[in-house]
Amino acid sequence: MIDENPMTERQMWEALPHAQGEEKAELLLALCKQATFRNAGDEALALAESAKEIYDSLGGIAANADLAEAYTGIGYSLKQLNKTAEAARTLEKAVEIHRQDHFPFIDDLLRTQAIWYSEIGDWESTLRCHLEAVTVNEIDGNQEWLAKSLFNVGVALGNLKRFSEAILKFKSARDIFKELKMVVAVGMCDEKLAESYVELNNGELALEAAKKADDIARIADKFERRMWSSYNLGKAYLLLKQFGPAEDALCTAQHYAHSNESPDFNLLVGIDEEFIKIFRLTDRCEIADSMEARLTTIREILG
Repeated sequence: MIDENPMTERQMWEALPHAQGEEKAELLLALCKQATFRNAGDEALALAESAKEIYDSLGGIAANADLAEAYTGIGYSLKQLNKTAEAARTLEKAVEIHRQDHFPFIDDLLRTQAIWYSEIGDWESTLRCHLEAVTVNEIDGNQEWLAKSLFNVGVALGNLKRFSEAILKFKSARDIFKELKMVVAVGMCDEKLAESYVELNNGELALEAAKKADDIARIADKFERRMWSSYNLGKAYLLLKQFGPAEDALCTAQHYAHSNESPDFNLLVGIDEEFIKIFRLTDRCEIADSMEARLTTIREILG
């Protein structure tokens, strides 16, 4: 087998003309991986498709796992070519094969597929993949990955505006992370709980969750976590009409957001929108109008 005697890329190309059948397909897939590492998406795609053609021609002789690997190679190549929707659909074919063979790492493929669907805004498909990953993790008993999958389900539900359902998933994930003493992960669940309660206009529960997330973020001294926990604190205080604490928390969130090497402009816009609400509710409409005018420019760019 090729994997028993690692070959350089040059050696694989030299061996390719002399190989036949499954050996040739294995070489093609190995070369596909090398091309993917070099960001040569077109080359990787051609190699993976050639391997698939060989497996198709072999029919029942070829192992299902080999054909699934070919589909996986095609999927990753398409993703590298920014054909994300097609890549996700292709990866589904690999998932289908592995599902039948009870492949032990199918949850990895499902999570990858879910991420790709989320990138194109297909949250229903994202949810479907994450829900299947939950089922796989429940069966295999891996508690850490079960918690992560439950968390991912919550995120997908949130993007579908199904916040009450999302809260249940975040709570389930939090309970498992707490048992595993994964402190930062618990804090991330609290972040998402705070966000969900804000969307449901429940200021008290939003503030309770946001404070817990902020406690963890401060002790862990995690830059990104402080940014998001402060933002959620600001929104929760605003719901409760505690304008002073809301403004202080949003200033902290804005400070962290501005300190980021790659500013998240959607977040910066969100922070300013919360400031505008505060200014209008505290008779500072002139400042609010000025901020609103600046945001118009950014919104036009972000779409």
